[in-house]
Amino acid sequence: MARSGGLGYRPCVPQDFETQYKLIQAAAWVLSVGLHEAGHAYSATWFGDPTPANHGRLTLNPFAHLKPVFTAVILPLVFIMSGQGLLGGAWTPIDPAYFKKPLRDRVFVALAGPVVNVVLALLFSGLYLVIRPSLPADSVYHLLFLVMIQLNLILLFFNMLPVPGLDGGDVLRYFLGPVAREKFDALRQYGIIIAIVILSIPNVSKYYFLPVYKYRELLFGIPTQ
Repeated sequence: MARSGGLGYRPCVPQDFETQYKLIQAAAWVLSVGLHEAGHAYSATWFGDPTPANHGRLTLNPFAHLKPVFTAVILPLVFIMSGQGLLGGAWTPIDPAYFKKPLRDRVFVALAGPVVNVVLALLFSGLYLVIRPSLPADSVYHLLFLVMIQLNLILLFFNMLPVPGLDGGDVLRYFLGPVAREKFDALRQYGIIIAIVILSIPNVSKYYFLPVYKYRELLFGIPTQ
């Protein structure tokens, strides 16, 4: 499940690039979240679950994974157009009952999405390092790479929060006992709210996403505040 809380996301964008920035954000969201969910779909299928295929999710077409439409498309677009960063989420239907070892295999399926985000961030980082010397200082491509890399890293960190309903929560539940796991799962529908509340605590978001900002500073020279 790919979700983003939009916390600490927006970089300083020159006024001349404001329109391009919103378009780049939208495109980066579609690609990053779509491929994140594709990672869940393909990994679940690998472990024997036909559910993603039954719902038409065995594809690298990112648009096929932007469901439900309200949280995966409408809500992010509203936040992008309003200039408030990103908030939204998508969901891939899976049924762990098909897994040979449901508790263990669910962890691998959960990790598949964040792994995709890591690969995308590293891929775009490498490409940026290769072409950066040939880019004019005022090229919009600097912004394109910045948004794509930062968004994927934020998706990685946000989704790995150990709260119900997020990928990190599916990893954590593997280590819980049956009773604790049942209580943990009961909070699944409130996971996104719990995550946002946690990250809204003073300095929690700042320090949790610090590796993202340090990486951004290293690659783009944007000072970490």
